[in-house]
Amino acid sequence: MDVASTDRMWNALKNSGRDIILSLSNNAPFEKVNDWNRLSNMYRTGPDIKDSWTSLFLTTFTLDKWAPYSGPGHWMDPDMMIVGNVSIGPILHPTRLTPDEQYSHISMFSILAAPMLIGCPIEQIDAFTLNLLANDEVIAINQDPLGAPGRLVKEINGVQIWKKPMEDGTTIIGLFNTGGYGTNPASYFRWGDEKSLLFDFDFASLGLTGKYDIRDVWRQKSLGKYEGNFKTSINHHGVVLLQLKGVK
Repeated sequence: MDVASTDRMWNALKNSGRDIILSLSNNAPFEKVNDWNRLSNMYRTGPDIKDSWTSLFLTTFTLDKWAPYSGPGHWMDPDMMIVGNVSIGPILHPTRLTPDEQYSHISMFSILAAPMLIGCPIEQIDAFTLNLLANDEVIAINQDPLGAPGRLVKEINGVQIWKKPMEDGTTIIGLFNTGGYGTNPASYFRWGDEKSLLFDFDFASLGLTGKYDIRDVWRQKSLGKYEGNFKTSINHHGVVLLQLKGVK
């Protein structure tokens, strides 16, 4: 669909008197983002996602540049989620993502404020997948009324640090151990013996000053008050998802 045709469809839907979402599966180049984001409620940012770390990384962890063009009424769409039983063709199979990769997957969609479209049969959801999809604190990040997509603010020693502001004044921090994906040939493979990484999150490197009450969102557990830095272990291709609330 070209821009002129999309413009006509957009105006027709606005004048229909009904609430209708216009979602474009356009795979348009980034250079045309201003055309697509103003004429749709949702717009695809890339090709179909597949249940591999490579596909997840390329379709999701590279979307920082889209953030200024996404928000209420015009959401970026990295495609359906690849957890549970998935399929590119007619045969379903359990996702090939590791559990840690699945935590990273859902965390990144929440930080990006991307539509959380379930791509697996609901009646086949297992307990682990249900836990992934039903964590109300993670969903709250995705559904925050401010609708601000998170931004990639730092990448240190194979760890991507994403930062997302929330309407209530708190800050969401995603610490993703990508294993330095794409930086060397070995990073393209999952060897099975990768170690977790001890990471020192320096607040000042993100412009954060003062003391913060830190909550582990996935565990729904308050970790205490920290000032200056926070040390944590991050599994390979895994995530530590934090909510920071400033305290006096």
